[in-house]
Amino acid sequence: MKLKTVKKISTYLILSTVAFTFTMCQNTGEGAKKDLNNLKNKTEKEAKSIETKTTDLAKSASQEAKTNYALTNARVALLRSQIALEIDKSKQNTEAELDNAIKYLSEAKSTADEKTKAEIDLLETKVNTAKNSVVQKKDDALDNVSTAVDEAKIMSKKYNDEFQAIKEKNITTVNRKYAELRAEEALLKAKIAAQSEETFAQAEAYLEEANEWYIQSKKDVTTKINPYVDKLQKDIEDAQTYLNKKDKEARNKISDILQKAKEFVNED
Repeated sequence: MKLKTVKKISTYLILSTVAFTFTMCQNTGEGAKKDLNNLKNKTEKEAKSIETKTTDLAKSASQEAKTNYALTNARVALLRSQIALEIDKSKQNTEAELDNAIKYLSEAKSTADEKTKAEIDLLETKVNTAKNSVVQKKDDALDNVSTAVDEAKIMSKKYNDEFQAIKEKNITTVNRKYAELRAEEALLKAKIAAQSEETFAQAEAYLEEANEWYIQSKKDVTTKINPYVDKLQKDIEDAQTYLNKKDKEARNKISDILQKAKEFVNED
């Protein structure tokens, strides 16, 4: 999810909640109006939180992407140096590509974490060893270059795999948090609508909306979290039944669901 998209989502959440507030205030008492204002303030805070979280993830991903790109460039440069030495028999091109590899490794270190920097330092040492052996026309020059190429392949692949996994996890986390936020928004609206029997049907519709968002969130949750979401969905179904029967107990049920939803998010 791109940062611009998240900002649009944040704005939507705030504006939709404000619009809902004005609409419902026309049909509710002072207590409900207070709840509505609390809803608006809470949504603004939550929307800002998800935007901040996504900004942090985007910055982190940007640094990791730069490191990944630089390591890939270094790997390719080393492969070129091997071809230049072994096939083209060009000492000049070999040295030039080894210099390129060193430059890319330096770039990778500028955006890498401490653990990766240490690994890059080890690879850099091997590349320098390879270059010195090429410059001095040593017999083991090709072996040293080949060793550097193999090490670069292993390191680049390892980092790329980790980068892709982290990127996917971050995207999944943001998508899930967004779905949970939208579910909570719908639950809060349902609580307000349930304050009057005249809007029980609207409350029931909001509960269904919350249920749909929880279904969406389950696409991005672990097996460990799924049972909690299932329980929330079961409670929503029970609350809908109360509303359908015009039973005021629905209000307490919805309040319980909101509390459980809050606890669920906090534990997560």
